[in-house]
Amino acid sequence: MIRITCLGAAGTVTGSCYLVESPGMGKILVDCGLFQGGRQMESRNWEPWGFDPKEIEILFLTHCHIDHCGRVPKLVKDGFRGKIITSPPTTQLCEIMLLDAAHIQEMDAEWQTRKNSRQAKGGVTPLYTTEDAEAGLKYFHPMERDQMLTLEPEPLNQSSERKKSISCNISGKS
Repeated sequence: MIRITCLGAAGTVTGSCYLVESPGMGKILVDCGLFQGGRQMESRNWEPWGFDPKEIEILFLTHCHIDHCGRVPKLVKDGFRGKIITSPPTTQLCEIMLLDAAHIQEMDAEWQTRKNSRQAKGGVTPLYTTEDAEAGLKYFHPMERDQMLTLEPEPLNQSSERKKSISCNISGKS
């Protein structure tokens, strides 16, 4: 049985993120978007994921809108080491967009820290940094249109239990 959990864009139009789980196939994310639209909505970016990022094997990005890809650097910062599958144009745009979003995160945190210091409050840490965004870009694996992606559980190991990884093969046109 496949289980799909909506972790964003529910009750709102921002923060798209779906967790897809299947026995023997591991955990897959579809989108990893930033929540936008005021302090209350944006505070959701800081909440726990609802899953362990280290357990996600593949992230599929549908397109490069910040509400679909904007938390990729945070996902990597929090332990994701899988593949990010998306189109070549989305990969190219994500490089520009995520680095810019990281710069904005850093500038906002710096501004809030200066404001807080005048009120004897503590500093603010950005959601993610430019360094986090650069690290996240290393996991992108562009996939051309009309390529087929086959997801298969790894073979049974010696103890006859399924491994917790998926083999991901991208082939030519179908």
